[in-house]
Amino acid sequence: MKKENRYILFLIFFWTISIAQSQVPENPFEIEFSGTKINVQEPFTISVKVTGLEQVPLISFPDNIKNFQKRESSRSSLTNQVGGKTIVTYTISQNYYPIKTGTFTIGSLEILVNKQILRSEGTTVTVESATEEETEEISQESAEISAELEKEASQGVFLAVSVDKKRVYVQQGFNLRLSLLVSENNAAEMDFYEVEKQLEKVLKLLKPANCWEENFGIQEIPDIPITINGKRFTEYRIYQASFFPLNNQSIRLPSVGWMMKMITKSEEGKDVIELKTYTSKPLTIEVMSLPPHPLRNQVIVGNFRLEEKINSSQLKTGNSYRYNFSIVGEGNIQSIREPTFTNMALFDVYPPDIENNIVRQKNRIAGAKTLQYQVIPKQSGNYSLNNLVFWVYFNPQKQKYDTLHSTLNLTIVGENVQNTQLLTSDAESVYTGIEQWDSMKPVVDYQTIIRNIANILIVIMLIVMIFMFRK
Repeated sequence: MKKENRYILFLIFFWTISIAQSQVPENPFEIEFSGTKINVQEPFTISVKVTGLEQVPLISFPDNIKNFQKRESSRSSLTNQVGGKTIVTYTISQNYYPIKTGTFTIGSLEILVNKQILRSEGTTVTVESATEEETEEISQESAEISAELEKEASQGVFLAVSVDKKRVYVQQGFNLRLSLLVSENNAAEMDFYEVEKQLEKVLKLLKPANCWEENFGIQEIPDIPITINGKRFTEYRIYQASFFPLNNQSIRLPSVGWMMKMITKSEEGKDVIELKTYTSKPLTIEVMSLPPHPLRNQVIVGNFRLEEKINSSQLKTGNSYRYNFSIVGEGNIQSIREPTFTNMALFDVYPPDIENNIVRQKNRIAGAKTLQYQVIPKQSGNYSLNNLVFWVYFNPQKQKYDTLHSTLNLTIVGENVQNTQLLTSDAESVYTGIEQWDSMKPVVDYQTIIRNIANILIVIMLIVMIFMFRK
């Protein structure tokens, strides 16, 4: 091959590589650490953040980290609705509890995500002794578990369907867990058997038809040490979800069975495998109607607080501003409705961009719903938004309806206006100029065209390379 041809071939090869690399999509996975300075009763947490995928990926975290024990996992989702486009970010977290105090170096870890291996960077975790208050909080959690399962704790192994509440209001959530509990004194060797098939059958019986479900998304069955009536058990948590009743019908959870493989030794010393079924006890959850109220069929039940902000406390008529109204707390975040605006003569309010941040952790559903409005003031003066913007909910602890009122006090300057447009201002909306768009005019997707041209060029370059090699 001539020297000139080699040089041309060299340029073509690296041009092809650079074009191909530009076609590779951005990696949707990100690994994060939290709890790098903790006490001995707190977890070190590894999280995988996933953006842009339609479904939660299958994730397998490392089983063994030296000086730490793998336990429960949690899942959260952040949904952004901007200009009609929805982007979902999932965060799947795995907790590792320290077994002693000290400073530990954790090297690079391998996490399996949809059969792909992700490698994390190393980190250092400092574990300190727990204070008396922190120890007392853990004891209170253990006491709640004990009261719920103490009747069955006399058995060495038992299946439990447990809930954190047996009496709830309509729209008030209760947490449900399906667990196999094994005493530390149990000598029998056992293993799980056809988990997916069994779980599918069991959930057909356990999932209430009249409820909204928030699944905790357990992908790996964790082994969680707990104490019941002074006896040590390991809880193998198979399924967990929070349910929000949609009507006042009582919820009856039937008895369900779960098969395990029991492994014993024959006289010849060979393994003998038998299937043994463990059965849970039935449960009933009483669902109470909410007290009479004009919004009884629309309100959410839970414990909430308001966080809000606006671009400026001094506004000018005719300009648009970004107003964020965030409802934060514990309850069915997904179903939260918009607040009420009572004086539309003062502002023009445009449809909001919506952000749902839902955290499924321990035994509760919590998070925030943020509604991002574009507002345009139309009248000058000093105003308190206390009675102009509010949101009503039912507080189950107080057993009464409660209202979150805006706390903003605004000064508006400028001439009074009747008609407004989203034009100038501190925060321009995605709807600006929408009335001027021609919906009949075809939209040209230049990004797709460029990508197709690049692909054609790659094919042509490869053909040229093959031809020159043969020559």
